Amino acid sequence: MVWCKPNSELEMKNLTPSVKHGGGSQMVWGCMSAVGVGNLHFIDGIMDKYMYLDILKQNWKQSAEKMGILPHYKLYQDSDPKHNAHICRLWVLYHCPQVIRTPA
Repeated sequence: MVWCKPNSELEMKNLTPSVKHGGGSQMVWGCMSAVGVGNLHFIDGIMDKYMYLDILKQNWKQSAEKMGILPHYKLYQDSDPKHNAHICRLWVLYHCPQVIRTPA
């Protein structure tokens, strides 16, 4: 408890700024199956279609091999614009045996 003059408790010099609930955030890409988990990729900055495509190229097949689900795996993704970008859809068409799209 701190003493201050009457009616001065809301002056800026008497307030301490704080961030509720910890502040900040972290975005990750990951995959899982009934037999285990695959890679977890931490994303720096704002993800666009090119970054999403790079993440798929670096992690998708490696994760499927790690979990032992090659060649019978399915890619589940929602209708995010990055997922539906032309370059991502083409890559997925040639590299994933089956794609299941769900609403956002």
